[in-house]
Amino acid sequence: MTTDQPGSSRPTVICPYCLDPLSYDETRLHTRNDQQEYEPLDLSREYNPVRRADALNSAFQRCPHDGHMDPHYLPVPYLTSGPPLTVAMVGSSSTGKTHLLGSMIGEVERGGLEPYGLNYRPLNPDWHSRFVRERVQPLHDGQVLARTTMAKKFAFFADGLLVSGHGVTRPVMFFDLAGEDLVEYGEVTRFLAGVSALIFVVDPLRALGIPYLDHERKKAEVPERALGDESFAAVLARMPRSARDERYVDVPAAVAVNKSDLVRFEPPVDRWLRQPLPAELTDGDLRAESRDLYAFVRRHGSKAWLRPFAECARCTGHFVSATGGRQMENVFPNGVTPRRVLAPLLSIFAMSGLLPDDNLNEAGL
Repeated sequence: MTTDQPGSSRPTVICPYCLDPLSYDETRLHTRNDQQEYEPLDLSREYNPVRRADALNSAFQRCPHDGHMDPHYLPVPYLTSGPPLTVAMVGSSSTGKTHLLGSMIGEVERGGLEPYGLNYRPLNPDWHSRFVRERVQPLHDGQVLARTTMAKKFAFFADGLLVSGHGVTRPVMFFDLAGEDLVEYGEVTRFLAGVSALIFVVDPLRALGIPYLDHERKKAEVPERALGDESFAAVLARMPRSARDERYVDVPAAVAVNKSDLVRFEPPVDRWLRQPLPAELTDGDLRAESRDLYAFVRRHGSKAWLRPFAECARCTGHFVSATGGRQMENVFPNGVTPRRVLAPLLSIFAMSGLLPDDNLNEAGL
């Protein structure tokens, strides 16, 4: 989110942590030492453009509006590289949000954005390498990722990318909070008032009343929930409504039925999971999958799970599988084979202007 600041030629953005406006200020730069502590960075005497650019690439700026909360820092490219796009993963604990985000970033690392004319680099090299090392690589190696711990007081980004293409560059940052945090109306979820996009993660074990899932529900100690996901309701309740129509949340949204491999033989899931992502996204493709997902969830579950479609002005639906198979204890014995995990992210990009095309004029509407 960006704003205009009278009398300033520098772009102004909204801090995703405190929601106050700020712009790039070289007097507030910091770097992180080997202990991951922030230290002031002075570039006033650095005249070598190569060294200067390299330092800024990994530098942070301390937000000036942290008097009423803990100190917080933003990567410099977040402030200097176009309108930020902040994406929140929404779902209760154990729905697979972290696995889905890890698989998404893994597919990006493998060049999954290139067919769509997009390229990327880390928003901050240290952040990204740590996320790949702690989340993406272990998942790729077949390890079950640990649950996201509760933030309790402050929500930090999980990872950030600088995505470019079609004449547009935008910082893209991902929030991945524990489900327990998402249902609390407190400081931890303050960021939702300024978030740019939402990915709602549906767990078939909770959402779908298909009898053969009972065995998996029992093993996972997960009950079927006719009232939907409480984090969906909590997040939608906190999101600002559109000035044009206060019934709707006016940020791009995508509903991802994760763990779709559990129902991979059910029509129309079988057809979508077999299909690779199209070489070119179109409104027709997005509408077709969204209609099929809506009908499938409504047929086998409660309408409460479809609440994002009712309350978000632009929302698409996608069948995905972050791992492609089932876990046994703390590993995926058959390895990890993600299915269509980039579909929700590409849809968000389309609705956010990163994929401008004549075939996407009404994406999500």
